[in-house]
Amino acid sequence: MTILIGLALVVVGLAIGFIIAWAAGVGASMGLAVGILLVFAGAIVGFISEWLIDEAYRKNRELRRQLNDRADSVTLASALKTGGEGSDTASETLADFLRRRDQELGQLREQLSEMDTKADALQDEFDAYQRSHPDDLTVIKGIGSVYQWKLRDAGFNTLKQLSEADPGQLRRMLDVKNWQRVNVEAWIEQARDWAQRGK
Repeated sequence: MTILIGLALVVVGLAIGFIIAWAAGVGASMGLAVGILLVFAGAIVGFISEWLIDEAYRKNRELRRQLNDRADSVTLASALKTGGEGSDTASETLADFLRRRDQELGQLREQLSEMDTKADALQDEFDAYQRSHPDDLTVIKGIGSVYQWKLRDAGFNTLKQLSEADPGQLRRMLDVKNWQRVNVEAWIEQARDWAQRGK
């Protein structure tokens, strides 16, 4: 709709420009210049008008929300004040208010449960992706194909996983002997660097 209005403004601006140029007896280039100026002026006025309308609509929506919240609060407060006099009406109003809040809470719980289910499914997909598309751990100095195989067998498929590993636990998992020249700490440090570069 906005595009159609913009195109209509362009056509009207150019037409008025040519009419003014014809009436004043100046050339077509002057008419084109006047038309372009009118188009720009129309665009600016249209933009400002649309912004003002959007702002008024947003404020109106916010006021309605506040009025609805206030109406609920006033209804609840009046029901609590008249507790002794019209206790049946007060209890019905309070019960109705609590019933609506329970329904909203139930809907929110359902939405949260759905989001948790979707998040779990996405995590499962991501874990499956990591298993089927593991990082090349041999980019780390000191890790060859044998240690890469051992690391994957121990559950380290990505550089990020390796960067978060505990050095002592990693030595035990890989069954690294004291006499072997394996610098697990350097692996973890390099994995941190690689993981940060990947971000």
